[in-house]
Amino acid sequence: MNFYVRSNYYPLVYLLDELKQLPKSRVFRLMVVNNNYKPVVKKLARFGCFSIGTVYVLVGIMALLSFLGETAEDAADEERIMDRIMEIPLGEVIIGALIIGLLGYIIWRVFEAITDPYKFGNDAKGLARRIGIALSASGYALIAFSSAEILFGERQENGEEEQQIMVAEVLNWTAGAWLVGAVGVIVGLAGLVQFKYVIQGDHNPRLAIEHLSDKKRSIIQFLAHTGYFARGLILLVIGYLIVYAAVQGEPGAVGDTDSAFDFIGGGVIGSVFLVLVAIGTICYGAFMYVSAVYYSFRRG
Repeated sequence: MNFYVRSNYYPLVYLLDELKQLPKSRVFRLMVVNNNYKPVVKKLARFGCFSIGTVYVLVGIMALLSFLGETAEDAADEERIMDRIMEIPLGEVIIGALIIGLLGYIIWRVFEAITDPYKFGNDAKGLARRIGIALSASGYALIAFSSAEILFGERQENGEEEQQIMVAEVLNWTAGAWLVGAVGVIVGLAGLVQFKYVIQGDHNPRLAIEHLSDKKRSIIQFLAHTGYFARGLILLVIGYLIVYAAVQGEPGAVGDTDSAFDFIGGGVIGSVFLVLVAIGTICYGAFMYVSAVYYSFRRG
């Protein structure tokens, strides 16, 4: 990923550094420095965690129901879940609330990247972590955008079909296959970052759970580790499918989360993994519920 960071992320590094040097800017003061805005941002972040948790709990449940043959529809995907929600009473209200939550979480992640409450610093490693924080919001931004399209009836195809159409167009560009492949590699690297959360416990600074009992903390750690592992595996599969599409020139190979579950679920061993990943996805959603309650907005 280093070549990509150097060539494409440097402007964001520069932007973060410049924002830190502009405390007197009116816009910067309104967004970051003015303490009157911080409580609002924090509440949005907590609501965002709850919204994200709801989405992933539903994705995991739909994956299990599909595996058990309880539903004929392939809906184990963040965007497809929104389509299902639209079919229930007050679906529009629920989706609207989820969009607000997603936007709130995105705002907090950008806020977090700029103000650096966890003191990652301005050296190369610190800036890389803060850029990662800002970029982590991009996936949720896509979900929010797709959800808005569904809410306002602007969606023509489902998310997977839109991705395949877009990839087909890009593959016709000069060096388009390299560009698609690079996206797949980045998605795969994002999956590896989830494993880093499992191994190094990078989620711990964001939780204020020191006052909880050992048993409760152990449960929270189990939810986090299981959830991040499942998320990492899904992202690795999606990244692989994108790279495969680039190498083979087959845009139809590109898939979403539901396709990743299908890929994982081949054979008896695969079926076991599918169930485990589906449960892990539910655990990730539950962990986000925990984060909504115990999120720490500064280094402990």
